[in-house]
Amino acid sequence: MAELGRFALLLGFCLSSYAILADLLGTWRRREELWRSGRNATIACLACLTVAMGVLWTLLVRGEFGVVYVAEHTGRALPFVYKLTALWAGAAGSLLLWLWLQSGFVVLAFSAADQETGRFCAHARTIANLVAVFFFCVLIFDKDPFGVSVTTPPDGAGLNPLLQHPAMALHPPTLFVGYAAFAIPFAWTFATLRSNEPDGAPALFELARNWSLLAWMFLTIGIGLGAWWAYEELGWGGYWAWDPVENSSLIPWLTATALLHCGRTYRARTEIATWFMVLSLVTFSLCIFGTFLTRYGLVTSVHAFPEPGLGMLFLVLLAHIWVLAGLLFFRWYRRARTTRDSVGSGLRFIVLNNWLMVLLAFVILTGTLFPFLSGLFTDNQISLQSGYFTKITAPGGLALLLLLGVCPHLWRHGLDTSWRTLGAVLVALVDLALWLLTRNLALVCLVSCLFVGLNLSVDVARQRRRGTRWYGTRVVHLGVMLVFVGMAGSGGYDLEEQVALRPGQRTEIGKFELAYDDLGVDHGPNFTAVTANVAVYRNQRKVDELAPSLAFYSQSGQRTSEVDIRRTLLGDLYLALTEVDNATRLITLTIYTKPLINWIWIGMLLSVLGTALVIGAVVTNGRPVPSGPVCEER
Repeated sequence: MAELGRFALLLGFCLSSYAILADLLGTWRRREELWRSGRNATIACLACLTVAMGVLWTLLVRGEFGVVYVAEHTGRALPFVYKLTALWAGAAGSLLLWLWLQSGFVVLAFSAADQETGRFCAHARTIANLVAVFFFCVLIFDKDPFGVSVTTPPDGAGLNPLLQHPAMALHPPTLFVGYAAFAIPFAWTFATLRSNEPDGAPALFELARNWSLLAWMFLTIGIGLGAWWAYEELGWGGYWAWDPVENSSLIPWLTATALLHCGRTYRARTEIATWFMVLSLVTFSLCIFGTFLTRYGLVTSVHAFPEPGLGMLFLVLLAHIWVLAGLLFFRWYRRARTTRDSVGSGLRFIVLNNWLMVLLAFVILTGTLFPFLSGLFTDNQISLQSGYFTKITAPGGLALLLLLGVCPHLWRHGLDTSWRTLGAVLVALVDLALWLLTRNLALVCLVSCLFVGLNLSVDVARQRRRGTRWYGTRVVHLGVMLVFVGMAGSGGYDLEEQVALRPGQRTEIGKFELAYDDLGVDHGPNFTAVTANVAVYRNQRKVDELAPSLAFYSQSGQRTSEVDIRRTLLGDLYLALTEVDNATRLITLTIYTKPLINWIWIGMLLSVLGTALVIGAVVTNGRPVPSGPVCEER
């Protein structure tokens, strides 16, 4: 069966290559039959990838250990759901999933072959298939998911225990949906640059904007699930450590957020239009670079499972993209500069927001690559601590938070003497004074959140009879503000304690008293866990029972700490069992209190809900994109 999967990949590679030639010739000679042929080849390529996906999933579920990828990521005792999720546990399966999603999205978005839009869609399919060809090369010549071993082992190595968590079952595919969906505004930008119209293709702009909304929503879901997984699975009480893998998804999220603001205020022949196209290219390029970063061992990470190989192909792909983009931008700019319109005064703040987002992305990218860059000039790689990222990004993050509260007003009215403008200045001065006096970044953040919350409340109270899209945007902003509240509370006012306890002993942390009772044993399908039973008291009243554990996976020989958490809206009590002496029943317990941390997850959920409302409103009530002066809905 593995031969069928490999044949499907080879055929898909040939079809994708043919589609490039057909679409190039069709656009050059303006022959509609060639456009249709390129479209059909792209659809057939998607069919081949669907067969390859089905074959790999079948091999994983059936436990065909003669296939190297199956033997490395599954085992007989592995639960069924994790046999399915093993498809994206390694580089080969992850890239196949990404390529399949991207091809499907391209077919959905650019399958037209009529006289009116066929040429534009052919331009878009050309660059999308060029990316696909590179992915096919990696899958066929380097990360072959259907490679067969000389001998068939009786059992597989099993899935890494760290990946056996519900969040990790969903985290990679949601990220890949986001990465793949960003291919649509990326391809739209190339098609716009290739077209002969200075305005690009305003009639198809709604397509690019809607897909960028969808991509941002799934990327946000993926980041949230990744943070939740780190919080629950790694046992250190945190959710974000500025790890290279975490950063690889955050960096394109920042540029994509700027992209969304450009999409909302887009007008052809303006600076915002240029920003939209540049950010489309940058965001998709960062998605590709992030995959190279985490899958090919350029940097080390607790989250990454690097597999050395032909990673340079991704850099070759990026070089091709930016050389082509540079040439096309130069030609487009020369053609369009005589017809460029100025942006409205309020949109200067959107441009400021863009620069802040891009600057933050650049700072984080530089810090993430610093170990690699330092290794080029010194004998040792120098890794930056998480404190560097926090300190260097804090000013920009707080500036963005203040803009979140006041920018809608500045967009409508510009700089004036209203209470909102003066309030933003006052809050900025108060924040600076608090920082100089207390050095308490969490307090500064909470003061800014209070100002943002007040602005959002006034907006909703004053603006009535608004559409779903307007309210959806406010829900997204509210969600982002609540994420800042959760970060400030859990990062600035948390407590940590590590204690050794024997049965019957107690310890205190904050307002809680913990009583260790005894050990228990729990048997899972592929692990055995030792559990510590701990009663939680507050004001001498028992309020909960927690059972953190140490799980041992015999197949891989790995041991993981399985935490237990008491959750409330005010905060979490977090217990991680780190050491156990079975003979004396002595345990080592790491205890954290995390105030307000659940508002992070609530805020992310609200951001996703708000984005879904905006997508629904835009799809239902989409309107043509005007090319004149900016006159956006206010």
